[in-house]
Amino acid sequence: MSAKITQRRRQLDNKRSSSVNNENTNGNANIIAAAAAARRRNQHRHYPTSNRSRFEYLFKNIMKKKFPITIPSYLITMIGGLIFAFFLYRVIITIIDYRNQYEYTNIPIKLPKLVNINDTTPKFSPERFWGTYRSNLYFGIKHRSARSLSGGLMWFDYNKLQQSNDRFLRHWCDQNDRLKYGWTYHDGETFGIEQIYDDNLHLNIQWLKQINGEHGGDWTTRINVTPQPQNRTIPISLFFYFHHDLPWIDEISTISNESPDIIIIRGQTNELDGFTIKIKLNTQTNQILTRTLTDIFHLDKIHENLLTKLTTNSYEQPYVLLIDQPFKDFEHNTFFIQLTLKQPLVNEIFSFDIIYQSDSSNNEREQDLTGYYFNEEINRLQKQFDERFENIFQLKTKQNMDIKKINFAKSTLSNLIGGISYFTGKSLVAKVNQKIPDEYWTTNLYTAVPSRSFFPRGFLWDEGFHNLLIARWNKNITIEILSHWFDMLNDNGWIPREVILGDEARIRVPTEFQIQYTNNANPPTFFLTIEYLLKIDPNNHLFNLPFIQRLEKWYQWYNRTQYGSQPLTYRWRGRNASSIYELNPKTLTSGLDDYPRASHPTDGERHIDLRCWMTLASTILGKLYTLINNEQTNEYLNYAQLLLNNEQLDQLHWSEQYGMYADYGLHTDYIQLQRVPIGKLNPQQPQQQQQTHMIRQITRQSDLNLKYVKHFGYISLFPLMTRILNSQSPKLEKILNDLQNPSLLWTQYGLRSLAQTSSLYGIRNTEHDPPYWRGKIDEKLKELNNNNNKRIFIENISIKIFQLFEQNFIINYITDINEENILLLNYIEYYNDPSIIYIEKGSTIIQYVPFENLINIKHEQFVHCLSRFRLILKKNFYLNGSGEFENNLYKYFYNKKENLSIEYNLAYE
Repeated sequence: MSAKITQRRRQLDNKRSSSVNNENTNGNANIIAAAAAARRRNQHRHYPTSNRSRFEYLFKNIMKKKFPITIPSYLITMIGGLIFAFFLYRVIITIIDYRNQYEYTNIPIKLPKLVNINDTTPKFSPERFWGTYRSNLYFGIKHRSARSLSGGLMWFDYNKLQQSNDRFLRHWCDQNDRLKYGWTYHDGETFGIEQIYDDNLHLNIQWLKQINGEHGGDWTTRINVTPQPQNRTIPISLFFYFHHDLPWIDEISTISNESPDIIIIRGQTNELDGFTIKIKLNTQTNQILTRTLTDIFHLDKIHENLLTKLTTNSYEQPYVLLIDQPFKDFEHNTFFIQLTLKQPLVNEIFSFDIIYQSDSSNNEREQDLTGYYFNEEINRLQKQFDERFENIFQLKTKQNMDIKKINFAKSTLSNLIGGISYFTGKSLVAKVNQKIPDEYWTTNLYTAVPSRSFFPRGFLWDEGFHNLLIARWNKNITIEILSHWFDMLNDNGWIPREVILGDEARIRVPTEFQIQYTNNANPPTFFLTIEYLLKIDPNNHLFNLPFIQRLEKWYQWYNRTQYGSQPLTYRWRGRNASSIYELNPKTLTSGLDDYPRASHPTDGERHIDLRCWMTLASTILGKLYTLINNEQTNEYLNYAQLLLNNEQLDQLHWSEQYGMYADYGLHTDYIQLQRVPIGKLNPQQPQQQQQTHMIRQITRQSDLNLKYVKHFGYISLFPLMTRILNSQSPKLEKILNDLQNPSLLWTQYGLRSLAQTSSLYGIRNTEHDPPYWRGKIDEKLKELNNNNNKRIFIENISIKIFQLFEQNFIINYITDINEENILLLNYIEYYNDPSIIYIEKGSTIIQYVPFENLINIKHEQFVHCLSRFRLILKKNFYLNGSGEFENNLYKYFYNKKENLSIEYNLAYE
């Protein structure tokens, strides 16, 4: 049976095979026949002649079949070219979008670094190795290493302890503490003196360094505590701590047979090798309770960690003391000492020293930096500071200032220098719409800070202004600061506008503001600093090819990402066109946050301040290439000449209707914030319980169109301030007349940021944001007048050329024309960091701020001003007119000369 089945299967298989062969044979015959027919047809086909393309022939044939019309051959070629160009454009855009999508934000630029790994070590830079580089604290110290031994001061009085359970401990600089504090002396390298006034005590902190050995030398911090008169004496506790990321403590001992007692800590780290720390009490009293503690803490949590280690002593009196905890060798990374004054005597000083000694300095150290020797050294350095200050700024010899004003000037400088910090860490960066930020590479940043209490970190545009003053005091510090900042360039040529490095810096910034976006710019103020350095020393070793190349990449990033819709125009990115909660969408990237711009952001906006910045940048970059005889000199200088062209500037930014330089964009002044319900109205809910918010409403839609932005203020003065405006410009007289007009910008204290005639003068930008760059300098001055006999706390100096208002007190003069006959606006100071600077009753801002020699924001072309005033008047300001304006201006200054802290003999001889 199985044999029959097998035979049947073979028959079926043979049948299928035969059928397939027949089909193939028939298929081949069909293919051969089709090919022969095709050859016969091709013999009669008419191909186009050689002077006509095959594409054109086919296209015309198709058209003839569908549309019985005749199309010229050139038109067909044109249509084909347009189609090809369109597809090419789409391909290019796709490639660019793909590149941007996968463009890395956190790759450092491939150029030689400006700060080598050893440049901040004690071997190469011993004078700046140790410093008060923790400016976020009332007093803090560290060294310039990625892992540093850090020290800090804390304190509280028992009156504060009873009033608050969570805010009694002073440590971080916090404006809510309402303290008066700041540096009265600081040279940036060897010593500093700080004053801190709390409600019930006065702290005088003196820090002094001796450079010797191979690991940064020795230093001593002396803390003098003076309780203030109150209804009763109040116990006070002070803490000083040392912290390192790794365990560092070898031994702790107390010399109890000496009077006063000395506590000794032996330690060792990789950066410092072996060292000794001594805590020495300078005041003999039996009213001191001393406690020490070692533990494992994180630096950014050390404040909170300490609170968990405090306990109440139930014996005798309930003092809050550190708990007893055994010391474990080579395990703990934090040391605390607590000194409690049980019954402080009013107006009697209690003093103690923290003495750091490097083992590598033992052979060179003649005696400990304490006692009488400390006093001698601190007095010597104060005298040296005074002499150097006078040699540089000449406030006494040339401006004949009294000692009170000179001390004020020293404090402003010292607070700027004392705010210099050293950070290590990784910034969080992202592209637009990137959900998860990238981490920048690990970087170190040596920089001043705009505010110890509110902004204790590096800000890009502030730092250019800071260093205009720092460079006058110590250009080597400025060179190191510039080098650190330009080492932060990524591969695209971008630098973060706000640098938040390390956990200690990050905890001071709300999470939503920690990420830096790589499309956001900031005014390139470093070109001002470089301009000043070029003036005082063109052969500066900073101006080498690696530095210039980094500067050029930064410049190219601006030119590539902030360009405008027309040639020679620029536009700040980052404005929110869809915002409904802002009266005028902010331009944070410009530094002038809520200064009024075009009400409706578009790609067609033109921002005059950014164009002026780019003009300055092009000029400076061209000059730098000139120094090294590079062929690219003409490229930048030629472009600068285009931007300096006043006719071109007027076409793009001068409004004949408003008579001022202005931004241009889609704008209307008919806008207001209106309160509306959130969501749908609930008729069952009482009206007063309805949730509402304020949104922007346009009250006259027909007024919304492309136009110049009618808001006269700082933006309008940029061509003047950056020396773009030609002295022969017919616009000059109008600007000068507007400057002296009290109804616009002029006040006896300086220039308002925004004219009083502006529709947004003093107006809130949202229901929660008060006006910032909207003109009212009188608000802060009212605070000064109201306090009368009280000493007024002012915040620390940080210099900004255009930030004339709102950060407290300002000074600014209309000054005159430099050697190149260009009218300029002179300079401003503002204070925005807590310090021990006071204004006494009856003093005016102008009298107190030694503006000309102290600041000298740009260079002598900006500050010869009043010394050449008489000559300028003779030349009639290079204006064609009756001279009435010049006479009025002369009378104005002459009538007010008793209020001007300048050298009058030069200006009014």
